[in-house]
Amino acid sequence: MATLQKIRDKGVFLIIVVGFALLAFILGDLVTSGSTFMGKVRDRAFVVNGEVISTQQYADKITQFEEFQKMVSGQSSLDENISSQIREAVFQQVVRECLVGDQAKKLGLVVSKAEMNDLVHGEFISPILQQLPFFVDPETGFFSRAALVEFLNVVNTASPNPQQQALVDQYKTLWLFIEDMVKTQRLEEKYMFLLSNAVAVNDVEAKAHFDLSRQNADIVYAVKNYFTVVDSLALVTDKEVKEFYDQHKEMYRLDAPLVKLTYFMKEIVPSDEDYAEVEEESRVAYDQLMEAANPAVVVADYSDTPYRDVFMGEQMFTPSQLDFLRTAAVNDMYGPAREEDAYQVYKLIDKAVAPDSVRLSLIAIPNTSMVGQDTLVTHFVDSLYNVLRKGKPFAEVANSLNPSSNGGEIGWAREVDLISLGAESIRSIFSASVGELVKLSVPGQQLIIKVEEKTRPVKKYKLAVVNMPVVPSEKTSNNVDNQLNQLVSADNVGANFTELASEGGYMVMPNMTFSANDFGLAQIPNSRQVITWAARENKMGSVKKFDLTNVRIVARVDQVIPAGFSPLSEVSDAIRMQLVNEKKAQQVIEDLESQGLTSLDAYAAAMNSATDTVRFVNFTTRNITGIGVEPVLNGISAFAPGNVITGPVKGNMGVYVASVVSRVQDQEEVTYDAREQKNNMMSNNAYRMQMQSIEVLKNTLGVEDNRYKFF
Repeated sequence: MATLQKIRDKGVFLIIVVGFALLAFILGDLVTSGSTFMGKVRDRAFVVNGEVISTQQYADKITQFEEFQKMVSGQSSLDENISSQIREAVFQQVVRECLVGDQAKKLGLVVSKAEMNDLVHGEFISPILQQLPFFVDPETGFFSRAALVEFLNVVNTASPNPQQQALVDQYKTLWLFIEDMVKTQRLEEKYMFLLSNAVAVNDVEAKAHFDLSRQNADIVYAVKNYFTVVDSLALVTDKEVKEFYDQHKEMYRLDAPLVKLTYFMKEIVPSDEDYAEVEEESRVAYDQLMEAANPAVVVADYSDTPYRDVFMGEQMFTPSQLDFLRTAAVNDMYGPAREEDAYQVYKLIDKAVAPDSVRLSLIAIPNTSMVGQDTLVTHFVDSLYNVLRKGKPFAEVANSLNPSSNGGEIGWAREVDLISLGAESIRSIFSASVGELVKLSVPGQQLIIKVEEKTRPVKKYKLAVVNMPVVPSEKTSNNVDNQLNQLVSADNVGANFTELASEGGYMVMPNMTFSANDFGLAQIPNSRQVITWAARENKMGSVKKFDLTNVRIVARVDQVIPAGFSPLSEVSDAIRMQLVNEKKAQQVIEDLESQGLTSLDAYAAAMNSATDTVRFVNFTTRNITGIGVEPVLNGISAFAPGNVITGPVKGNMGVYVASVVSRVQDQEEVTYDAREQKNNMMSNNAYRMQMQSIEVLKNTLGVEDNRYKFF
């Protein structure tokens, strides 16, 4: 009891002690894990309707898409432009998936397993699968169900060979990516179908649209363009600009920050010293090529392009090479000569008169990978060769071995097209007579080739070319960097950036505006990093130099406008111009109406203009020839009385006065089909709603784009 009483007496003290202990424990845990926690909080590449997409998730999606693109295109790497487009496409696709997925879930829309199976194996294959090159018949260019089945068979197989299994796994990953695209597209189709069918087209609307689209008018008009009216006659106050901005603020929403930069670019080009150094080296190459028994060795040592040990026709050479070849004897030399940014040396190795191309048929038999079986393959090839020599049709034998070989036909080939076979093999093929069989052994396979046809003999040359590009040396690059580093480190460089850059002879691009998610500055490759730096930079007036490949960029941050809404200062000029044009239109219309004019010529004279004519305009014409988009003229073409002056009326570019001089129906006999017309109009509505609905969902549910902070 005494002990319990002591505890009660010390209760407040114990609570404080325990409290401090817990606090110490929590703080200690925060010290060790706080950075991880805060990192997760900050790791928000973008947020859609409250759903956070982390940088890792975004990067993984980009990687999947890039691998998909590589397989589709057959490329091993992607250039910066394609990669930038993929990053943006992935962002847009994930945003759409999140937004539409949210709406689909609320509506109970799903894509079932049975539906997916039907999209892959059913009567109506998914449009995505029909467009992929993996599943297209190369002969017809159309979708091949057999190719799709073959692809899926590969995906569903297991191989004891690790290399083959790695390929199968790659195809499985690819298929999961394709399957996800098919499912996403189908779900979006369902949602958009419901959405578009919420807007109906009635019989009256369909018939009116059909009739108006077939009714063309010739219009005589006169216009008073807004730019011909002085701005001082249509003053717009700051208050009016502010009122318009407040009423239309949604028009000026920014999905990502804007950055304003002043920058210049300095291209690093070879110096005179760089040219002199390469010229001296090219003289050494000249001497070595003159004495070389094997020109390939010298070309490999000095040139950026390999030696091609084949004869080529005149059309394969540059003008300077051809000038040399036409007068040179074998072993004659040319150069060193500077051609643009390179020095070149030529040596004529040989010349001949021979067919430029041959048309070939081919049977290829892979060598076996099993030890001791190579003799068996050789005997098999020999037996095929003997069968063919005895008169068996080549195409029949080729198709019996491979039904999709098209009779072994590979078409026309020049020597350079067969360079992978080697010089000896090429010589055997081109020296063979038409109809003759040639048996060759190349790495990995044995070949039987039949020469089907030859072109007429032409002059051909075997030329060794040493091409030595002149590139900026490290010394040249360092000189440029030193000059730019001095500029960047100058006192008050932020405040005096334009003056200092201009004094240095650099062309400055002042106060240029970019979105934080733009791919780069204008068309400068790899310049995305400049925008990323500027968007993250907190200190306005900061200056930094960026080292790109053979290019340097020096930039100053002028301003960063956060995402949300463009401030009034950024859009006031555009708003003011719009309001000025509206006031000009009102003033011009009132002035013309007060004059009581009765003819188009009189209106034209009052406008200091002239009459003009546009033909074949109807209610659905989107772009009127010589004028552009002017809905007011579309309306006049459809509804104004004939040979009656309409106007003056306000248009996009100016005030118009017009008269319909003739109106005729389309002469082509087309029977009105109400169902077809409604379907066409519904399709157009669906397309517009598909485009507009995503933007509405973005604004309603919210998209926070933070990619500029990470990528």
